[in-house]
Order: sequence, then structure tokens, then C-alpha cells
Amino acid sequence: MHIGLVRRQCSLKKAGAERYCVNLFRGLQALGHRVTVIGESIDDELRAEVEFLPVAVNKLTSWTKNRSFAENCEKLIRSQSFDIVHGLSRVAGLDTYRLTDPMQTHWVKVWYRNPVSRWLQQLNPRHRAIFELERRLYRPTGVRRVIVQSKLDARLLTEYFGVDESRIRRIVNGVDTRTFHPGVRNDRAEVRAEIFRQLGSGTHASSMAVGRADDETPLLIFASMDFRRKGLDSLLLAMSRMKNREVCLLVLGAGDISGYQRRANAVGLAGRIHFAGRQSAIQRYYGAGDLFVLPTIYEPFPNVNLEAMACGTPVITTATAGGADIIESGCNGYVIPDAWAVDQLADQIDRHFSLSRPDRQVMSDHCWQTASKLRVEDNARQVAEVFEEVLREKNAA
Repeated sequence: MHIGLVRRQCSLKKAGAERYCVNLFRGLQALGHRVTVIGESIDDELRAEVEFLPVAVNKLTSWTKNRSFAENCEKLIRSQSFDIVHGLSRVAGLDTYRLTDPMQTHWVKVWYRNPVSRWLQQLNPRHRAIFELERRLYRPTGVRRVIVQSKLDARLLTEYFGVDESRIRRIVNGVDTRTFHPGVRNDRAEVRAEIFRQLGSGTHASSMAVGRADDETPLLIFASMDFRRKGLDSLLLAMSRMKNREVCLLVLGAGDISGYQRRANAVGLAGRIHFAGRQSAIQRYYGAGDLFVLPTIYEPFPNVNLEAMACGTPVITTATAGGADIIESGCNGYVIPDAWAVDQLADQIDRHFSLSRPDRQVMSDHCWQTASKLRVEDNARQVAEVFEEVLREKNAA
């Protein structure tokens, strides 16, 4: 098959959706398919691997970016002769679409909790543009198949847009087990020494953190490019309410680091949190942590949860995140109701660190057992099977 793969940015340097685009085109090519990536940009080093068709974007405002990309992408698709056009971004002219970015219609509802604010956001040009794109995608004459990563989004598609179950295919995300695996824990002592040196060098360093790099000091890991949306506020508040006052936190990713450092200090966490910024070899830090925490408000499937589990690190996340599907509470992680269940988050972290070391090792082993069955290669194969199903349907029509 000649597959057109739509994603605004295709990159290994950005967040999970952009990396997924790379993994998918590589996986589809390995299966013998011809792939053309259609988007605004692609990493220079990837251009030798895959055909790329650039799409012009009006960058004047957020609204014009979304609208112009969708319109210009649709025109470009019509000018080509693909067997299947698969979208990882919201545009028209697709045969299949993977719900990769949060469903905007639901996101506005859960993000703007005040009814007045929520109503006002319905008038926001950016939101209105995306709402319209979603309606076009999910209407009966829209895409033939919607690929979701979780039971949550399958339910939301039916509730908000009345999408028939026959059009929905659930394919759980995959992880690159060559990069993310329990072997990274072999460097655990070295990485923890590095982390605790940073904790010990801060202006408000706690006496507990100074000189401590062994496995006795509980260490949480949080990773995101959007601190607020992924629940860092809730995590800081939970840490301030925990009984265990020795727990430290490593925050990875870009965001308002200075602002969140002030918030941490304000709730009495000075010296227990280190903001390490973006890290290319993030698997080293997953392996150094004892528990990965992502109390996200809502998203289809946080790749970081699966990556951490592949490195043998149990996960705490919310039932409002697609990744909750793969977590068996008390076995390979924990699930709290939502990002605002701060007391439950605090209690669950305390409970985890009250477990014996052998019990926590059993959980670590279960994490790998779960993640090792969800490989990127399997994901690409299952997606290709949906393409073949749709192609047969198109040919029959």
C-alpha cells in the first residue's frame, strides 16, 4: 500500500505524538509499505528515511495555524493518489484517523471547570475551528475508521459524536523495548547519585537529600512538556500532605520551572524537588525512580506511562487518562479517580513506600511483563491491518 501519513510535526525531538509518527512510519515501512509523511515539518535527519510532502501554514494566530493546516493539507491529499490516508492530526480527506491529541470537545469541558468560563471558551476562534474539524471527522460521512488507544476515548466518541462502534478500532500504544527496558536500571546508582547531588546543592537543600543517593530515599519521577495539564500542581499538593516526608521528586521536561519551584517552596517542599529540564536519554531517569507519577487531567494515552513501565517503574495515573487501561492497581501501578483527588494521590504514594523492597521488586517485574507485550512493531502491524480492512471496503465500493 501507498500510505499518506498526516502529522503536523514528525519528530523525535518533541512530545509523544510526534515521536509516534516516526515509530509508525518506520514500522509500516518495515512491513513493506510505501509511506509519505504529510505535514508542516520533519526532522532533517529523518528526510532520508521517508518521503515528505510539506504543507504551508499561516502562523499569524493559533486559529489560523489550525485552519490553514487543515485546509492546505486537504488540498494536497486530493492532488495525490494514496491507497490510504491516515491522520494523526485533525484534517479532512482522511480514510482513517487515530485519536492522538486530546478530544477538544471533551478537553474544554474538563479543563474549564467554571461553567461561565466554559461557555466563553465556546466562542474562542481556536476552539471553534477544532470543534468543526472534529465534527467533520466523526460524522457518518467522515473517516471510515477511528483508531483509539483506550476504552475511555471509545466511550467519549460515542457520547459526544454518536460514532458507531463498528467504526472504532482500539489499538493500545506501543513502546520501543530496545530503548526502554529494565536493563536501564543497571545505571540506577550512578543516575541517583547525580540527581541527589543536584538536590543537595540547592539553596533550600534538606539535610535528608544531602549525600543520599542510595535506594533508601524514595524518588518520584514526573515527566511532561505541559506541567499544568499533566497535574504537577496536584502532585506538589499531594507531597505536602503525605506522611512520608523523605520522598523526593525529579521533574523532567520543559515548563514554567521557576514558577513551579516557587509553588513547591510555598508548600514546604524546598530541597525535595529537582527540575532537570528536557532530557534526551529519559530512560535513565525512569530506571532511577521508584514510582512514576502522572496525575493528568485528560489525554488519550500518555506514552510516558508505558515507557516508565518498560523500565520497570510502577505508575500512578488518573482514570481520566487512556493509559489507565493497562494498569492493574497494586500489581504494576495505581489509578486515582482524577487529577483533583489529591488526598488519594498522597495516600497511594505513602502506601507504595510502605511496601517491602521485595514487594516493590515484584511490582517492577510486573511492569515489564505488561510493557513487553506492547511493542511499537505490534502497534504498526495492527494499524496496517485496519488499513487493509478499509482498503478492501473502498475497493468493494
